[in-house]
Amino acid sequence: MKLFLEDPHLFEYYSVVVALLLLFGATFLIDKIERWRQWIGVGLVAAPVVYFFILLDAHLVNIPYTDDFNLLETVQKLRNSGSFVEMLKALFEQVNQHRFGFERIVMLIMFVLTGTINIKTQIIIGDLFMLGIGYLLYLSLKKEHISWYWFIPVPYILFNLVYFENAYWGIAALQNTPLIFFAMLTAYGLAREDEKGFRIALIAALLTTFTSGSGLLAWIVGMMILAFQKRFKGLLWWIAGSVAVLLFYFFFDYQFISSQGEKVWDHPVFNVIFVLAFWGNALFLDTRHPLVPVFHKDIIACVVLGAGIALVFVIWAVRILMARKPGRADWFLLGAMMFIMGTGAMFVISRPINNYVMYGGTAFSRRYMIFGVVLAAVCYVCVVVVLKNFKPWKNLAATAAMLFFVGLNFVSYFTSIASIRKLHDELVIDSYFWKNYKTFLTVGELFKDIPFWNHPTRMRDLIIGLESQGITDFYQFYDMPAQEELISKTAVKGVFTGTFDAQFQYRNGDYNRYMKYFKFSVTPENDQKVPFYIVLQSARHSVVLPAVPVPNAVFDFLKKGSYYSNNYQYALYKPKLPEGKYRAWIMSRGGSGQWESLYTGKQVLFY
Repeated sequence: MKLFLEDPHLFEYYSVVVALLLLFGATFLIDKIERWRQWIGVGLVAAPVVYFFILLDAHLVNIPYTDDFNLLETVQKLRNSGSFVEMLKALFEQVNQHRFGFERIVMLIMFVLTGTINIKTQIIIGDLFMLGIGYLLYLSLKKEHISWYWFIPVPYILFNLVYFENAYWGIAALQNTPLIFFAMLTAYGLAREDEKGFRIALIAALLTTFTSGSGLLAWIVGMMILAFQKRFKGLLWWIAGSVAVLLFYFFFDYQFISSQGEKVWDHPVFNVIFVLAFWGNALFLDTRHPLVPVFHKDIIACVVLGAGIALVFVIWAVRILMARKPGRADWFLLGAMMFIMGTGAMFVISRPINNYVMYGGTAFSRRYMIFGVVLAAVCYVCVVVVLKNFKPWKNLAATAAMLFFVGLNFVSYFTSIASIRKLHDELVIDSYFWKNYKTFLTVGELFKDIPFWNHPTRMRDLIIGLESQGITDFYQFYDMPAQEELISKTAVKGVFTGTFDAQFQYRNGDYNRYMKYFKFSVTPENDQKVPFYIVLQSARHSVVLPAVPVPNAVFDFLKKGSYYSNNYQYALYKPKLPEGKYRAWIMSRGGSGQWESLYTGKQVLFY
């Protein structure tokens, strides 16, 4: 898998998918190869799934990232709890408005079985729930007696890097993906309209509730489905269950958090546009979105797609109301759409805006893109079901979806692989920053920020405890000399053969403030096959920064068949580094495996 870190083999992945698509289309035109269609179709379904997990496995590291520490702290509390009530308080401890019971149970089981918490395993477990989401969508087509060939576009929208933050971050992967799966399983259980399905739905709704705060929507969605199904006895039991869960949720060791911001109805037009953008956020590209009075094209596309999804939902709801006997797929897909769209509405209610979302800024965190991705897949299945008796239109919808989903899949990888490589390289040296400066490279706006509570001793004591109890191996990558003697112990004779450059500009940072933004660029004389670092040495500090490979431009990518160029860079805002005059070094492992630093002959001034 290390090869996929150095070269993600993106060109090969693209080539395989395009070749399979052409062969699949040819089976409808050439009778001699028609018998291959089924196996080519299987290959088309498997390709995006296999590539997704191979790529993730290459880039994941067993290092906690931001809120992962909160869950790790919970494991400590659970181990040290002296009573059943203390254990319950630790298990359902409030984080903002959320109660991460499911996530903590998974981590506790992992610890009991293995004696440690492996963040990489945690992420993979969370991402595997996307297979369950895909399977539920497949069952909908099967229930409507629609050939599985129409399912082929679905994996390309579900397994991509549009939502890379959710796919790569421990707490997000174990939160949002299972959340959506459990909510859809709730709808699936109720759609069965039998006792077994009702029990499935109850358990799934309970899991949804204690996976994320928006999981409370599962109870409301369930009430609406049962009411429309006229299953009033089941509805009474459902209401009783929801009341019991809500009482526990809000009155057991819970603190109500009031919002001091504006209300959503203060700017209704802006916030309707905002919720449409959330529903269509599968098109939110991994590019800068500064908050400036210029409309960003991808966010406009999100709004348009969101409006299209809203139209599909209305048509689907009207179709069910007009049907004599709605089927299982009808209720399931309705419930899935209601939950995800309701999550978008809750997001906007909690974060209303007073201008056009198309102006950009930090409107969305990338972990929320998973909701738009799944919603797009659900809507596609709805369209295919509606058109199932109109074969020409159904074929057109499947072809258009295939081109759209594959195109988005390709774009997401091309624009975002570099982002997960950057996070990988930063996490690897977080332990260096913590050991030497009691801060992280991955978290915090200022150099001396103490992640993530900014408490003088809480994080220190937590890491010491986690390490001593074997819960995590935070220092597994730390083998560099202490910062005071880093250069003196690693410097070798000679000068770095290549180019090094440092530039700065002013650009929008957090909270839309203009800040100095430094970019360091390195081009080695020869192709660099192993990771290396930029070391900035001053009289007081030796700051280690990862040299992240820069992707080729599209033309060079197609010409060379290689994703990464021989150029490397790292960029960050000025407050993240202390002021001073620095000498620039390039540090890498020599032939003996020991760290070696070469002076670039350049100096950098931070002021």
